[in-house]
Amino acid sequence: MNSSRQTPIMLRFALVAALGVLPVGLANAQSNDVRIDSLKIGDGADVVELKGVAFTGSNLSRDEVGALLAPETSADQRTALAARLKAASASIAEIVLGDRAKGPLTFTGLRAENIDQGKIRRLTLAGGEGGPTIGGEAGSFRSGALTIDEIDVSSVLTSLVKGSIMAAKPTVARLSWNGFEASFPDKDTPSSAPGGNLINIRLGALDSQSVYEGGAFTKGTGAIRNLVVEFPKASEAGKMLAEAGYERLDLSMTSSAAFNPAKKSLMIDDLTISGVGMGSFGLRAELGNIDPTLLTGDPMMAFATLMSVELASTELIITNDGLFNKGLAMVAKEQGKKPEQLQQEASSMATQFTPMLLGGDPSSLQIAAALGAFIRDPKSLSVMVRGKTGPLKVTDLDFDQPMMILQKLEITAAANGVAKR
Repeated sequence: MNSSRQTPIMLRFALVAALGVLPVGLANAQSNDVRIDSLKIGDGADVVELKGVAFTGSNLSRDEVGALLAPETSADQRTALAARLKAASASIAEIVLGDRAKGPLTFTGLRAENIDQGKIRRLTLAGGEGGPTIGGEAGSFRSGALTIDEIDVSSVLTSLVKGSIMAAKPTVARLSWNGFEASFPDKDTPSSAPGGNLINIRLGALDSQSVYEGGAFTKGTGAIRNLVVEFPKASEAGKMLAEAGYERLDLSMTSSAAFNPAKKSLMIDDLTISGVGMGSFGLRAELGNIDPTLLTGDPMMAFATLMSVELASTELIITNDGLFNKGLAMVAKEQGKKPEQLQQEASSMATQFTPMLLGGDPSSLQIAAALGAFIRDPKSLSVMVRGKTGPLKVTDLDFDQPMMILQKLEITAAANGVAKR
């Protein structure tokens, strides 16, 4: 298939499949209930085959849905039709992407429920797998189940109809994915290298929940569980990891935030990235004077209101579970020193030079002591930053004059759960 035909077909498939409406315009039945055994779009390596299609309760006529899929239909007309669409449900038993003889990707159990002009109550996917050929070498992919609740892209469709995407506010109430596994060749590592040349990636799970009021975000949580990346041992990345003392990266992330429209405050209760055998980096913050347009308006309005945001407080929390020690050992080896020797030198430098870097602020001695204590016994470190006289506006911070900013801040630190005052 040439590129001039491939792009329109794939774009039409992506749009219509997301809305669960693909089968309707291709059915001969006059009722709103449609069954199609098999449907193919495209040809060759770019073919998309849909099997076991079931569709119920559409408000669009056969001709209208046909126009939605027809290549000669204008983008404006297609968007307008999609924005009108209503349906009770749509499902596809199997979706095959690519030529079956060349290791395609196959997804099963796609179902959309209660489709209403850009809103979908629930979208589910049972899973997927395949062995696509990448760069002439075989790869693999397997996906767990996916569930998405309360999808609302109606504002996107409305904005496209009006000719501007700036006011679009797509929302999703809940997303749950049972992860995936994938492998693909590293183009810079030969397949004959010891251990092969496949990069392996897997995700344990992904979850997120959000609450919206009037289209505006009010609170939400999210988590990425065990995103594991394994590089070929003979690759440059694999060698660097091995030198640092790791066979693989195993990372997770959690987040939690809440917006109070009445107080115009955003509380970031948790934003933490952690790694197995590494430790974690976490952030907590309170932001004030946030106009709702910052979260729901178009990008230009959001940027303008950003300048009025106030920083009430922020805290950085670091925990060590091996990363600091492995990094110290690497640097010590490069400098021909023992890790204990380098650790003592780094602790002394932090104690001596931190007050100078902070311009001699009275709090600098306490911060220096905490940094020194963490380096000597790396368990945990937290650094809290507040405005000395209250919340600081972004416009009050002159980033060309960092010492002037430091004079407006109250900074405290605690090492291993203990702060010296």
